[in-house]
Amino acid sequence: MERTARIAPRPISPKANAFALRSELDTLLSRMSDMLALDDSQIPGLESGADTETETALRLALIAMTEAEKRIERQERRIQELENLSNTDELTGLLNRRGFMNNLRRALVFAARSHVSGSVIMIDLDRFKAVNDSYGHAAGDALLQTVAECLRHRVRETDSIGRLGGDEFAILMPGISKEIAVQRMEGLHRALNGRTLQWNGTPIPIGASLGLAHYGEGDDEASVLHRADEAMYESKLSRNGRRAAS
Repeated sequence: MERTARIAPRPISPKANAFALRSELDTLLSRMSDMLALDDSQIPGLESGADTETETALRLALIAMTEAEKRIERQERRIQELENLSNTDELTGLLNRRGFMNNLRRALVFAARSHVSGSVIMIDLDRFKAVNDSYGHAAGDALLQTVAECLRHRVRETDSIGRLGGDEFAILMPGISKEIAVQRMEGLHRALNGRTLQWNGTPIPIGASLGLAHYGEGDDEASVLHRADEAMYESKLSRNGRRAAS
């Protein structure tokens, strides 16, 4: 007996499924709208003077599919909202580690394909634990939000800022030369270390150490972040040494 081969369906992600349904619905809606605009005599399979039951059925189906399209639009918006939440740091509104790493990965793929280099700046706050210990975690949260706001006003629209965890931040700057990246890092260093947080009438100075890594074709996420991290810690040790000597 001849057997019919069965092919297991490939799993489709909710987002891909929504897009596929949207495409099919758009096609069907377009066809039905065209049919409703024709006379009965122009619709294949219908004789001239046919009753209006077919037209009524078409209109009801059109209404149903229009409502289905609206539901798919709501689903797409919800999927986008969930994706944004999964990539966003709740406290600061910046990218979280996952979101930042996704952007860095895409930037490195683009660099390999188009030979466009860029830079990553790593930022670590100084004495952050002392702020939490002395003034409480609410003060620490306010300080992190102040730092995030400072960074947000000093980057390009094409840059990405992430809070990687705790008091550690990173900035991705695609398509920038190393010389310009150094200048921008120096400007960020001055802006952060010249800022204070006013907390219940007490000024809390903000301190930050920054490190820079330039990336290009052949780099990967781990090596870029490692170089930026090492440069940042060298800066931190240098600054701590200067403070101890003074």
